[in-house]
Amino acid sequence: MKFKTVREGEQAVILNHRGEGRLVVGPQRVFLFRERFNRLKSKTADRYQYLEIQENNGSISHRPGPCEEFNNTLKYQSCVKQNAHCIDGNHVLVVYRRLKGGEAERRIIQGPAVFIPEAEEWVHEFQWHGSDPNNKARMVPGIHKFIQLPTIPNNFYYNVREVRTSDDTMLTVKIMMFYQMKDVLVMLDTTHDPIADLINALCADVISFVGPLSYEQFVDKTGLLSSLATYPQLIQRAGGVGFTVQKVVFRGYHASDQLQ
Repeated sequence: MKFKTVREGEQAVILNHRGEGRLVVGPQRVFLFRERFNRLKSKTADRYQYLEIQENNGSISHRPGPCEEFNNTLKYQSCVKQNAHCIDGNHVLVVYRRLKGGEAERRIIQGPAVFIPEAEEWVHEFQWHGSDPNNKARMVPGIHKFIQLPTIPNNFYYNVREVRTSDDTMLTVKIMMFYQMKDVLVMLDTTHDPIADLINALCADVISFVGPLSYEQFVDKTGLLSSLATYPQLIQRAGGVGFTVQKVVFRGYHASDQLQ
């Protein structure tokens, strides 16, 4: 038998010997007899955060900040603070919402914005080819993971390796490509990795250009590798996945040491 004080701004749960519980909201002074006193911890979220609350019946709700909630074990299984999605300018967020019947709908959130998902929503995570940290001209599958999709122009370096001329000279052709996403919905509906599609089409065009040429002819015509007319498959594939190719720059080539 003892007294406990619940201060103003605090909450507590008291359990009796039969396992029954009651919530006490301060300020109060309570007398305990064959009871257990549990002071509740509170979670707070600022305006760039939200609280993800899972109730004991399994339902989940999101409470946007600024807010405070006590982790009432009589009602809640968990109360977790999460960060809102701060979307930069010239970026979009792809959000899905679960509908009744198991279907889902999609919407695009344009930045700049602060986005807090509802309990039935989730954010699309992209996983594309990206530049190798140790070699900017080499692309690694799945290394580029992100949720904010840029809509501004971008570029990458790529070395097209093992390109063979008509006289069996093996070349590495060095390219820099400038591109921009134009239609996010087309991209989402047609590909899971548009960079991989662009790389494959780029390689196909380079091989098609170099293949009929001898090494000497290739050297004379390297200037054409900076012309978009040399890349019909790349232009077509880019448009098919919602992208546009703005420019391709030939950065040089590498052959055997004897030829160099």
